[in-house]
Amino acid sequence: MTEYETVRAEISDDGIVHIILNRPRVLNAINSVLMREVTEITATLQKDPAIRCFIISGEGRAFSAGFDLKESAAAGERTVSDWRKVLEADFEFIMQFWDCPKPTISAVHGHCIGGGLELAAACDISVAAEDAVFGEPEVRFGSGIVAMVLPWMVGPKHAKDILLTGNDQMSAARAAQIGLVTETVAAGRHVERAFEKAREIVAGAPLSVELTKRAINRSYDIRGMRNALLAAVETDIVIETSGGPERTEFNRIRREKGLKAAIHWRNSR
Repeated sequence: MTEYETVRAEISDDGIVHIILNRPRVLNAINSVLMREVTEITATLQKDPAIRCFIISGEGRAFSAGFDLKESAAAGERTVSDWRKVLEADFEFIMQFWDCPKPTISAVHGHCIGGGLELAAACDISVAAEDAVFGEPEVRFGSGIVAMVLPWMVGPKHAKDILLTGNDQMSAARAAQIGLVTETVAAGRHVERAFEKAREIVAGAPLSVELTKRAINRSYDIRGMRNALLAAVETDIVIETSGGPERTEFNRIRREKGLKAAIHWRNSR
């Protein structure tokens, strides 16, 4: 495999691709380089008939803390056109795991927040270690949801409870109870269990597996999932370009005192 700056990729003899987000110092925050490298891996390998399944996990203490707020801040003021380009790219990055013709499995531990949660949820199967913590805190600092997949995974009541409160402290047990993750395992066993599930998948007939995934996804398209998600992206563009006092204050603290101080302010409100 090619060597990458922000990810590692390994391919097993039985055709399982393991993508490891590799920015542990920033809890695998998703920046533009990581997005490009992950997309290059998936776009190339999903065409290979020898590849049967994808697993994605995170190096270090977390799966992912979401989209990189420092990179966003460094970009400065954005126009509506700028935001549209950024958010559409973010959306496509997440949804590539839903759209991939081969099954995808997220192996989650530690923080799985914001865009990290959306990425994990977009995978076909999600295995969570008992130490995993989930949430989407966007409303607490005037931001929006990039890929509104959560209501389709857990239903409207649970999704509103999570998204409208900005709760980012949901336990793995709770995530499993509401259907956000497939199962929980002991801390440290998430990748091992993901490989066990992947090997169950690759033991099946490749065409049957691929067409069954396609049929399931198609049932969601018929119910209007894709159109609803695209409409939610439009809503996020409005949110991101509207500003507001919470967003202004969060950005001021982040600019003057750093991201940790801004997050502390957000959490103390």
